[in-house]
Amino acid sequence: MADSIFDKEQAIQERIQAAFETSNISKDKAYDISFHMTDWFSDISGMQELFSKEDLSNDEIRGFLITFLAHVPNHLNAASKLIGLGPIGDVFELGIFEED
Repeated sequence: MADSIFDKEQAIQERIQAAFETSNISKDKAYDISFHMTDWFSDISGMQELFSKEDLSNDEIRGFLITFLAHVPNHLNAASKLIGLGPIGDVFELGIFEED
């Protein structure tokens, strides 16, 4: 069986960093991009584990998703900004920048 990406987080981070270092992005920024694209691997692994169970309670599902959503989007938004995609937008027009 092939190794999981979750077992290769460091190697994947280094590969992402190397890919961006060959462009016009500084070494520090390339590292930051690679960090933001891999720091949430445990969240993905947790999601895989969570949803491979058939007897989840609603509390378990809600708890995991709240934790996931509090962590992962921030990393993705940071990586997007660092690679030059600009600021995030409210593409679904949900008022994501408005306080609830």
